Parts: sequence; structure tokens; C-alpha cells
Amino acid sequence: MRTLACLLAVGALLPLSGCMPKDKAVGDTQETPEAIAHDGVDRHDIGVGFVGSASPGNAKRNSAVLRSMRANDMQPFYAAANTDAGSQRKSVEGFVQRNVKVIVISVDDPSGWQDALDDARRAGIPVVLLESSITPDDRTLYAARFHIVAQGSTPKGGAYGIDDALMTVIDDKPHAKDMNVMLTGTLE
Repeated sequence: MRTLACLLAVGALLPLSGCMPKDKAVGDTQETPEAIAHDGVDRHDIGVGFVGSASPGNAKRNSAVLRSMRANDMQPFYAAANTDAGSQRKSVEGFVQRNVKVIVISVDDPSGWQDALDDARRAGIPVVLLESSITPDDRTLYAARFHIVAQGSTPKGGAYGIDDALMTVIDDKPHAKDMNVMLTGTLE
């Protein structure tokens, strides 16, 4: 009877191992469109963990990103940035515990992020680097890097609204590793 209980317990844990795709970033596993369309998570159910930049010059950008997410029916949770990179990494750990659908990171100190990004990956939460100086050697630690472009511009490769870009990552649809995004409204 104990053997059966142990086998059932092990069998119940096996699906959890699927959270971390082999040799791919979470949210960046699709190389071709799916043959069958699926219904992803509704936008108003999307919890987005956002670790903002510590640079005072980026305060307007942080606010604009949050406004754009809210305007597009997403639920951002903001981790106020400060000059302590350790607290910013703890914010990522907090978002993993909160089980958000995606974590967006826009921080300035590029060192020491391996463990925090690895925690998010193991939890099956895609990470997006937004105008961030973080450049992990292991590209499986982040799904995409977003570059903010001016609204109405036509950059090479096109541009997504930030909400559409996040949904593409969350729904694990094919996308470039570097994506241009536009914010709703302005950076004022």
C-alpha cells in the first residue's frame, strides 16, 4: 500500500517538471505558429510583476509602462526600484512567490541576476528585459528583450503595443528575442 502511495505521489509531481523547457526560455519555446489556435489567459487576469529602473532619469518611463499596462486591462504589480540591486532581485523572488504570469525587469545593475532569473525560469514564469542592462549569457533565462520606441514610428522589424508583446510571450507564440514595443500615451 505504501509503495502505491509513493508511486502516486511521484506521478503527481511529474507534470511540474514541464515548467522549465529544455534549452529554451519560458515564453520563448514556439518557433512556428501552432496548428491549432488556443485560448490564452484573458488580459484582465494577467498579473505582471514589474521591477523598475533605479535611475532617476527613468522614473517617467516606469510610470508610462505602468499606465500603458493598466490602459490595456493588465494588472501590473510594481516593485519600487532603489539603488540596492539586492532588493531588486528580491522583488523578482517575491513575484515568483506571487505567481505572476510574467516578470518585466528594467534595472540598471547588471550583476548578480543569475539566481533570481533561474528561480523565475524554474517556476515557469517568463521574464522580459525592458531596456535593461542585464545581459545573461544563458539566453534561456529570459523570453525577450523589449525596446521602447516612439508611438507612430516605424522601426525595422515593426513594433507591438506593450500589451500585445506581453501576451505573445505569455501565450508562448513565436516572437523575436528582441522586440520593439510602443506604450499607450506618452512618456510625460
